[in-house]
Amino acid sequence: MKTNTILSLLFLIGTCSALAQVNLGQIDDFENGTTENWTDGGSSVPPVNISSGGPTGANDNYLSDPSLGGGGEGSKMVMFNEQQWAGNYTSTGIISIKFDARAITNTLNLRIAFDGAGGRICTINAVTIPAGGSWQQYTIPILASDFTTVAGGSNVAQTLSDVSTMRILSNTNPSWQGESISAILEIDNIEASATLSVEDFSATQLFEIIPNVSEDKLNLTIPDFSINNSTILDIFDSSGRQVLNKKISSLQNEISVIDWNNGIYFVRIISDNSQQVKKFIKI
Repeated sequence: MKTNTILSLLFLIGTCSALAQVNLGQIDDFENGTTENWTDGGSSVPPVNISSGGPTGANDNYLSDPSLGGGGEGSKMVMFNEQQWAGNYTSTGIISIKFDARAITNTLNLRIAFDGAGGRICTINAVTIPAGGSWQQYTIPILASDFTTVAGGSNVAQTLSDVSTMRILSNTNPSWQGESISAILEIDNIEASATLSVEDFSATQLFEIIPNVSEDKLNLTIPDFSINNSTILDIFDSSGRQVLNKKISSLQNEISVIDWNNGIYFVRIISDNSQQVKKFIKI
């Protein structure tokens, strides 16, 4: 009996550990009626599951996270998860966090912050959720170049490969802390995504990689509308290290990859206020 009990406990521990690893494509949709491990540390106004009124309307659950403003517990707009959103974002190919959101009372400037092996980091750019707006889908890119270290953090790439805590917070500047604000964040369908899109530009293809598997060269085809004086090409390896960054002005671009290590690379084109990322595999 004792042996069976110990084995059962070991199985449960192993199961919990597996659940704690972030996975590409996972989505918190809150349809199970819980907060799905999102919390704010037990303050007087923790996030709560609302059973109806999400992006699809009646009977669509979502998470509501209020903040009081002023000082003390519950004053700041921040919530965190130390369970299913912990793990290795680099090896899983997660390059953005997508979600549906709306803000009540005051406008919010949402960022993603992580704590992990390299310390605390936060996204450089925020997405603005206007007060009183309707449900909209937002995307926050989380490549290494999208972060800066905060609160004593030391290494962005190390943290992305071993995250212990994920935060969603509102602040006008990169920070580990949320701002003190009287507001309500309503959020749903938090997704670990392998694609990047920008509002009003999700259906447009900024470039093509043909073929996207090669041993000697990377071929980029870029349409006319993507080329301007500020079009940037960024390429990152699977560890988040930037291997190329340059302005481009040609519709056809051939890049030698003979000396690159074999593996997955993320190719990003930034044009005006739009950006897109695609995978390239060096063999």
